[in-house]
Amino acid sequence: MSGHIRGSRRVLCLAAVAVLTVAAGAAANAQQKTDVIFSAGPTGGSWTPMAAAASQVVNKRYPELNVQVEPGAALVNMEKIRNDKADIGWSMTTVMSDAQKGEGQFAGKQTDKGLFVANFYPNVWQLVVPANSDIKSVKDLKGQPVALPSRGNTSLASGWEYLLKVNGMTLNDLGAKSYGPVSSNAEAVKNRQAMAVGWFTVVPASFIMDMGSAMQVRVIGVSDEEMAALRKLNPGFVPYILKAGLYKEQGVTEEVKTFQSPTVLIASSNASPEVIYKITKAIVEGREEFGSVTSVMKGVTGADMAQNFDMPYHPGAEKYYREAGLLKK
Repeated sequence: MSGHIRGSRRVLCLAAVAVLTVAAGAAANAQQKTDVIFSAGPTGGSWTPMAAAASQVVNKRYPELNVQVEPGAALVNMEKIRNDKADIGWSMTTVMSDAQKGEGQFAGKQTDKGLFVANFYPNVWQLVVPANSDIKSVKDLKGQPVALPSRGNTSLASGWEYLLKVNGMTLNDLGAKSYGPVSSNAEAVKNRQAMAVGWFTVVPASFIMDMGSAMQVRVIGVSDEEMAALRKLNPGFVPYILKAGLYKEQGVTEEVKTFQSPTVLIASSNASPEVIYKITKAIVEGREEFGSVTSVMKGVTGADMAQNFDMPYHPGAEKYYREAGLLKK
């Protein structure tokens, strides 16, 4: 065999080895991707598109993370994290508090697996009645027909039931009750089939704007005594003031004291601190991209997102906030 042929074969062999090496490297890189299960929200609302936006923000900045969005809800997401079926998910401060103490919907299912990653926006309790009614407080709803959120919904469990409880009432004290989504609740009041509708939602609430197109409305406020009692039941409740003029066209001219249970991103305590550090860094530094999904995220600061409402931080999130100078203690 000539030296030329042997040399050619040697070159071909080296080329083949190089190709295989590159292919093996590419396969290794592909295998190094880390899947992150993000439990989001139900169909409709802002949680699912917000989760999609968050996954894009993270995947763009950290391509080694493969964030996969799944359907969920506040209570469902905490339950999935409790059972190791999700890595991150949306929740509310009231749900976090109940889960950590084993109370409310988590009675007998206490878990400290759900840890705080970032604060996103207020979920504000807004209880609305027709302006020309005599209803000016929760106690005035006794015996009145009311449109309620579906059973199992956080707005029913943490909104209606808790607010009635601090007023010495239960759902049984209300008159005829209908259950369903916020749109059908609002429609029931517009048609005078119900005299009140109340939900945790963003500000301004689309259901109030819708109702206000057909009638003038009144938003039922929460007294300081009611607020203190609510926080005693669940420290996840946070005071909130609906500014004067927010619903002026709908008939509400003065500010209204109410409460909120902020929308927060939580992560499993089993999730890698390094992964959660990257997720926190990506969403905080890429937060401007969320304003196109929901207007309430426009102008949100890094300090806003770091506000944990006394909920325990995930170690990865805490590391980022300290490095960014957003945690002083």
